[in-house]
Amino acid sequence: MKESVDPGLGTSFRKSVKRVLNEDGTFNIKRVGAVSKFRDFYKYLIDLPIYKFGGFLIMAFVGMNSAFAIGYLLIGIEQLDGLQPSQHPFIGALYFSSQTFTTVGYGAISPHGNGASILAAFEAFVGLISFSMATGLIYGRFSRPSSKIGFSHNVIVTPYKEGKAMMFKMVNKRNSILLNCKVHITLSIAHEDATHENLLRQYYTIPLEVDFVRYFPLTWTLVHVIDEQSPINGLSLDDLQDRGSELLILIEAFDETYSQMVIQKHSYAEHQWLENVKFKRNFAANESGRIILDINGLSDLEEL
Repeated sequence: MKESVDPGLGTSFRKSVKRVLNEDGTFNIKRVGAVSKFRDFYKYLIDLPIYKFGGFLIMAFVGMNSAFAIGYLLIGIEQLDGLQPSQHPFIGALYFSSQTFTTVGYGAISPHGNGASILAAFEAFVGLISFSMATGLIYGRFSRPSSKIGFSHNVIVTPYKEGKAMMFKMVNKRNSILLNCKVHITLSIAHEDATHENLLRQYYTIPLEVDFVRYFPLTWTLVHVIDEQSPINGLSLDDLQDRGSELLILIEAFDETYSQMVIQKHSYAEHQWLENVKFKRNFAANESGRIILDINGLSDLEEL
């Protein structure tokens, strides 16, 4: 098998490095000198986990309203008509600010001085812009095409036909059907150079028995036959782990829900290599002839 060209991950390192691609598909790379999060704030917010994104929206709403409430206090709370005498001035100004910011305007509290009126008009403008931006961010997060492909916890080296093969499994965790699904696999193996001072990585394109399917409704076991042309031919499990072997997987498919191409990345490395086991079958037909797929059993193994 011919060695693959460096896919953009580098080939030479001074010392042993961790896996290139984490299991969640993110690259294990720390960028120095890249565009900061605040300069690329839209991408930062789009990529935030949902609970952090929700917390950011709440904190932004409370923070901006608190700032405007302080502004009304500095101008003079007497310029806001309708405040309850028993209510703390800041709380009253905060309530008025939230009504103005959201353009609800109940009318119980209203500005009557020039300063408060100007600030209220400016706040209404900021509120409209802010909610437009928040709506755009929410739409951007939920409209992005994404895939929910589940992978087996391990990649195994197991007897297959008259020899051995490397295998892993994957499944579409959504109810939608993925079409024209294509799998690309690159194997990364490290070794020392002649000086024993640098680690060199070699990359190989791994051929599969089947790397393309028209429909992907069930599990799919990806099989690479370990023959004389295979880059892992003759390597033991310890060799694979000691040399930092890593499978870099790229999935391309057409999602009928989004009517767009979706892409997902995955990686196997370190302790995830196993041998002399096989995957359990995780789907079967019931009495009525309908296929029952157990997604939770995707990674179940059994001894040979």
